Amino acid sequence: MSEQSVWKEGPFRWLWLANASTTVARSLGVFAISVTLVTVVDASAFQVGLATPLSSLGPLLCGLFAGVVVDRWGNRRVMIVTTWGRMAAYAGAVVAFIAGWLGPWHLLVVVFLVSVADVFFMAAHTSILPRLVGRARIPAATSSLMASDQIIALAGPAAGGQLVRLLPAPCVLAVSVIGQLSALVGLKNIPHDANRVSGQEASPRQRMREAIVDGAKFMARNRLLLAVILTTATNNCAAGVYQAAQSWFILKDLDIEPAVFGAIWSVSAVGGIMGALIAPRLGSAWGPLRAMFFASLLMPMNFALIPLATLWPNLAVWSIGLSFTLFGLALGVLSVNSATLVVALTPDTYLARVAATRRTVTQGAMLLGGLVGALLLAWVGAVPSLWVAVAIATGQGIFLVRVGVLRRGSPTEAELASS
Repeated sequence: MSEQSVWKEGPFRWLWLANASTTVARSLGVFAISVTLVTVVDASAFQVGLATPLSSLGPLLCGLFAGVVVDRWGNRRVMIVTTWGRMAAYAGAVVAFIAGWLGPWHLLVVVFLVSVADVFFMAAHTSILPRLVGRARIPAATSSLMASDQIIALAGPAAGGQLVRLLPAPCVLAVSVIGQLSALVGLKNIPHDANRVSGQEASPRQRMREAIVDGAKFMARNRLLLAVILTTATNNCAAGVYQAAQSWFILKDLDIEPAVFGAIWSVSAVGGIMGALIAPRLGSAWGPLRAMFFASLLMPMNFALIPLATLWPNLAVWSIGLSFTLFGLALGVLSVNSATLVVALTPDTYLARVAATRRTVTQGAMLLGGLVGALLLAWVGAVPSLWVAVAIATGQGIFLVRVGVLRRGSPTEAELASS
């Protein structure tokens, strides 16, 4: 069937609605909480700084067992429960503001709860796709979902900025509540779960700890799957270092206006849309492994354009804009093709666990990179920190070379989960 035919599948359209609504809610929620912390509840610099690591804490704390929970409860049920949980978190902040109780720690708890809910939601979301569209159409489905996410990422901050001019910043979270309600409409129309593991079937052999270990062993045995995950994790580590230093370098060292910086930043979403749209075509023409390798070669080049801006200050804005565009493009190609490979290499019985563990590894690498980047920024400054990010990004393709990307573009029949 054609790539476009995923849109003919009613269940996929409902999943797309749930995904887009959740992304809108999340985008507006992040913006509203950031503004509220700074301008409404008088949060300290420490409290404001906690928001970013708290948003990455969910995968680290819950990622290893999130996939097991999805296996036991079922994809649809987990997505519905976590959507209700996010809605309650957003609504609680709005009620607290109206009652006059809202403080910085309330908002930080919301950030943490949403982070935890996202871990379970994404594990279920990833593992339900093959059931809705079939494994052959995973690239087209992933591309469609990611392109929508990037469009929302492009429009989200601007929409949030307009909403806070009309409403108190905490009340913008009410729009996030509406987004979650819309997501529930989509999820309720997805077919019910089938063949999930019941608690009775899971005991004693499939107890939580044993199921986690079993999933980890499957990943460790599969060299190609491990290479795909480590490539993404290395890229995320480099991105963490890069993002820790880029804002300081652009705003302080280059003295670029914040409004200009914000406009340039939105360009990365344009690159992301382009990357998501061309990723299935590159994967089909070259093979998903070579498409990933192409993205891994592009990443250090776009990272290098930021510190190289010191060589041509008059063209710094254009250099940064090109860097952000290439970053979005490469990330789109890398994300879609890595997701395609993970699904292709993983049997349904392991898919939720692998998806959750992969998110733990990749988000943990991002957090580690951010911490390293912050330390380097304080120790040696922005430019050396950015070159460290370039060096780390240069190494991400090594894992794909070791599994033979120079000789082939796709997994062999023996490596595919369907075999």
